[in-house]
Amino acid sequence: MPDHLHNDDLPLRLGVDHHANVIQELLGELHASFSGVREGRVADYIPELAKACPDDFGIVIATSGGRIYEIGDTRKEFTIQSISKPFIYALALKTLSFDFMASKIDVEPSGEAFNAISLDPESGKPRNPMINAGAIAASAQICDADPSGALDRLLDYFESLAGRRLTINEDVYRSEKETGHRNRAIGHLLRNFNIIESDPEPALDLYFRQCAISVTCRDLAVMAATLACQGRNPFTGGQPLSHDITVRVLALMGTCGMYDFAGQWLHDVGIPAKSGVAGGVLAVIPGRLGIATYSPPLDNFGNSVRGVAVCRQLSVGVGLSLFNQYSQADATIRRSYQGSQRKSRRWRSDRELEILTPHRDKVRIIHVQGVLDFAGIEQLASELVLLSNDVRILILDLAHVTECPMESFDLLDRQLCSLEGNGVEILLSRAGRLPLVSKPDWAITDRIDAYEHLDSALEAAEDLLLSWFDPQAAAGDPDRGDDLGEQGFLAPLSEEHRRILVDRMVRRAFVAGDFVIRRGDPGDELFLVRSGSFDIALDIKTGDGQCHSTRLATFGPGLCFGEIGFVAQTPRTAHIIATRPGECWVLHRSDFEALSASHPAVVIALLKALTCDIGAKLSQTSVQLTLMEHY
Repeated sequence: MPDHLHNDDLPLRLGVDHHANVIQELLGELHASFSGVREGRVADYIPELAKACPDDFGIVIATSGGRIYEIGDTRKEFTIQSISKPFIYALALKTLSFDFMASKIDVEPSGEAFNAISLDPESGKPRNPMINAGAIAASAQICDADPSGALDRLLDYFESLAGRRLTINEDVYRSEKETGHRNRAIGHLLRNFNIIESDPEPALDLYFRQCAISVTCRDLAVMAATLACQGRNPFTGGQPLSHDITVRVLALMGTCGMYDFAGQWLHDVGIPAKSGVAGGVLAVIPGRLGIATYSPPLDNFGNSVRGVAVCRQLSVGVGLSLFNQYSQADATIRRSYQGSQRKSRRWRSDRELEILTPHRDKVRIIHVQGVLDFAGIEQLASELVLLSNDVRILILDLAHVTECPMESFDLLDRQLCSLEGNGVEILLSRAGRLPLVSKPDWAITDRIDAYEHLDSALEAAEDLLLSWFDPQAAAGDPDRGDDLGEQGFLAPLSEEHRRILVDRMVRRAFVAGDFVIRRGDPGDELFLVRSGSFDIALDIKTGDGQCHSTRLATFGPGLCFGEIGFVAQTPRTAHIIATRPGECWVLHRSDFEALSASHPAVVIALLKALTCDIGAKLSQTSVQLTLMEHY
């Protein structure tokens, strides 16, 4: 391991300490490839910058998922310089407005050096915010908006971008202020055109201070990742910038961020970026990651030689150019299948199964994944319009959708409205993490039922089919009295045997939420559902260490539960909870044993019925598990 990779930094880069990570290896290769580059010169027009070590070299990648990979001099501080410009312009937009800033600064590439006096000859507006004239104009607007608190606002803002408190390098600040005569001339020219509407000196002072903010390569990568996440810091969860401001800033970085090298950069590298004369380069792959490099030697355009080389290699080598993205054919549709291929965990009576079986393919289940942007909606729509005319119920499972941008909501709503207009019932499942369900003014929420679990949506679809094709079932659970003859697995028993069982069983009522059985209870009772519904719930620990309650099955009238523990005389392995008010017939072990002595034929008939019932349940479970291997 190279000396510059300290042990206490490893968890920031590697998910597992003892396993190689290909991204980390890639950074190691890049660092090794370009460490020996000796082209370029350290900036010396600001005396303090001339003190930088030309051998300093660091590379950091920060992902939108909050992971960091770094190598080299990534914790060494240097001043941000012109990399502050896109962020200062964003702060000005945030503080004021798009229209106001458009009256002060243009957004056209200048094709000139960063310190050129590039103003529109008629309006006096700087060509763009990425050159010194534009950055000074932006700083002036922030200064005028809050004359006494501008500096504190600036530092608070950069803290939210970098995820830690940043400070100003006083030596560099004084050096820039004492030698910044050209910038001072630009400031007074801007005052002459009334772009700056007050004394330019406070604005110039703020500009010199912002350029002298101390950062590390790691700080810049976090800031780049914040831009990649549309203004949300993926490490702190804060949202220092809005989506629309971030979009504008990235566009300007793409066209103007590398000064008079911007056109060639966009052609060769194709990544929005911003450089600074202290040796930093910040680059952004929207939606994916942020890149930062630090190496003081600069080329003739004022850009870090090694930084440009690293970004170019990432663009060419691993395809990070925005103009070299591969199409994701059908990636939005994770799985799509018919209702007969996936049943709910609610165990149905023989009568319900007879009704459901011929109609299950009127249900379609589609699992969606990824970002539902324009391309994602287009792929989903192309799948939906091909639905068979026989489909009456669509279940959209959104568990693997990572984002649905605001601009996509209307398209999705319109597509689903079209389906509803053709008589298709739509059920959403596992969409709670999306604004899709939580957004109160979105039309979909007024019309479409949403379920926390896919199994709940499947059960609702089955209930809809039963209500359509068996009106009697829609009327609810009928009171079946004390006659056990219609009760599912006991139907094959003779009338005499059922009468004898009635004498040994008691009716027990439950309200919703009652624990009928708790895990660990003795298996001394057998339950036969008369009315209501009852869930088997099991606590499962997932890979993230969290414990979740999972529904294994739901039982309704005519079905029994508790039979395995009862027959095997073992403790209960799961909770059983009443989910709707109801009653059960209950056979206690003591009554069963008494029955064994007095009426062994009845016990034999009961055990045969239980064996057939358990076999049917195991068979259905095996089919479902086999199908899950493919879906």
